Amino acid sequence: MRLVLGPTGSISSATVNELTSAGKPVRALVRNPAKARKVLASPDRVEFVEGSVEDVQTLKKAFDGVDVFYNCINVPYQQWSRLAEIHGRITDAARKGKARMVFPGNVYIYGHPQTPKVREDHPRNPISRKGRIRVGLEEKFMRLSRIGEVPSVIVRFPDYYGPNAASIAEEIFHSALENKTARWYGRLDVAHEFIFVSDAAKAMVIASERPDAVSQDFNVPGPEPIIVREWIRLVYKQAGFEPKMKGTSPALVRLTGLFNSLAREYVEMQYLAQEPLVLDGTKFDQFFGTKYPARSYEGGIRETLAWMKRSA
Repeated sequence: MRLVLGPTGSISSATVNELTSAGKPVRALVRNPAKARKVLASPDRVEFVEGSVEDVQTLKKAFDGVDVFYNCINVPYQQWSRLAEIHGRITDAARKGKARMVFPGNVYIYGHPQTPKVREDHPRNPISRKGRIRVGLEEKFMRLSRIGEVPSVIVRFPDYYGPNAASIAEEIFHSALENKTARWYGRLDVAHEFIFVSDAAKAMVIASERPDAVSQDFNVPGPEPIIVREWIRLVYKQAGFEPKMKGTSPALVRLTGLFNSLAREYVEMQYLAQEPLVLDGTKFDQFFGTKYPARSYEGGIRETLAWMKRSA
């Protein structure tokens, strides 16, 4: 049995969809099954356990008979101080159930890139509070994995986009479909990396199939770095409108943060929108003998826009 935690989120819903399409038995721990049924592609193939990761008994029920679980639990930026406690409860349940964990990592742990492409052995020098929190989580997961308590593998991605992908890119698609001006929270002329969320989910599932991948981390990049301005142009072109876009300076983000709690959380992450950070996927490709992501930006944008039109 495969368990997905938080199955209505970006990577989690895509992971459930990937598992059900492959015919894998899937269980999902979810607060709102009705919402999950609207989000997931094949909800009738999913066994739902209703409840919260905050409840120990619910976790025990969810982990019963589980071999592999995908720990996709996250909370809004403003609540990241709770992540250590939440994931501690999850790993306690996993330890008792002898389940293997797959965890989606991000680039926050690296801080400023010191190489043109960032490999897994790049120094962990986070320059943000959120980056330090992520480093702490990953170090704990790897420590538990090495002593055999919660065998774990971390698969690390750049920014997601795609169906049901709540991310920095989501607003771009909405603006393009409505023929409005897109706002990017950073420089428009800097290279950035995006991964289609379904490709990220495939990488998660691939990593879960190999027990010898435990206690390792793998970077999975987008298809290629792309200048943000060009990526936005691709979105508008496929939406059928002339591109209209506006970048945002760090000073404006800081000013907005004085009045908006979410914008305040973006301030320390502005470096990621001001300089390129490109992941090196060589280790993943060589270890698993396959290459992801497979989706070009043109193909992924087309699928995203089609999904948004159907969901409107």
